[in-house]
Amino acid sequence: MGTIRTRGAYQYQAQVRRAGFPPQSKTFETRRDAEKWVRSVEREMDTGSFIPRDEAARTTIKDLAKRYREELTPKMRGQRQEESRLKAAEEKFGDYNLSAVTPAMVAKWRDELGKKLSPQTVQHYLAVLNRLYKAAARDFGIPLPLGNPVATVRMPTIANARERRLEDGEEKKLMAALDASRGKHLKSVVLLALETAMRRGELLALRWEYVDLKRRVLHLPETKNGTSRDVPLSTKAVAVLEGLPRHITGRVFDTSETAITEGFQRAAKRACIPDFRFHDLRHEATSRLAEKLQMHELGKVTGHKSPRMLMRYYHPRAEDLAKKLG
Repeated sequence: MGTIRTRGAYQYQAQVRRAGFPPQSKTFETRRDAEKWVRSVEREMDTGSFIPRDEAARTTIKDLAKRYREELTPKMRGQRQEESRLKAAEEKFGDYNLSAVTPAMVAKWRDELGKKLSPQTVQHYLAVLNRLYKAAARDFGIPLPLGNPVATVRMPTIANARERRLEDGEEKKLMAALDASRGKHLKSVVLLALETAMRRGELLALRWEYVDLKRRVLHLPETKNGTSRDVPLSTKAVAVLEGLPRHITGRVFDTSETAITEGFQRAAKRACIPDFRFHDLRHEATSRLAEKLQMHELGKVTGHKSPRMLMRYYHPRAEDLAKKLG
């Protein structure tokens, strides 16, 4: 049964106690709001839709992020990126409890981020907040009476499909710039990317124990989409790997993603190759491999799960298709 009692001159504490349910209480500035809340809680108990509010109201985003960081983040790939976005969510909503963050607040944050970040990056930031709420409910057993505020917020539209490939003479200029680079293993990483269509993260996570030069196969035990993959090696790819030194760490490339990305950007700039990013090497390699492999074989090499995603990386030149037509 619901009761309301005054607390001081300007506050009203509402309480609902009923057998089979945990006690509920909340303080309001007006008696009318307190009565409205009591009726709402009792109605939920009557209809079987009651969800406890106390734990969500006691838990702040900062509290949740701390537990998430300690218990779930260590199990993830890409921990550095996750931590960076987690800090941004804490800075924005850290002092709010889980029930206080509304879809309108999340939408406003989305728009603020959109003024300085790409749509894809904004989606990544919102995804971290979304994962926090999912972890609260699924992993930590915290009831969310108002649900997940991110779930109903429209994500920014991503229009980042690229078709940039190396044009005539650009590969030769790029290789010359890489020869002059001080970046450790940079040219070898680029050459292997062009021969295998592997992602940057896959290349840098590669270990010698998964390299079989006799069979001409690389094994990737864990990839971006969560599955393992075997990558066949061309003669040129084998030659690149045979020329590399062995490191005590067991890694094929003992360098960082930042070093590779920044080194590649500097080399492309020196070579006067505009608007060409490291990830474009995957587009280039996929398009080249498509000239040698059937589409179902190509997907096995690149790791794309669907023909639709594979086609985003396959960019045949019209003049090459014309030659095939005769």
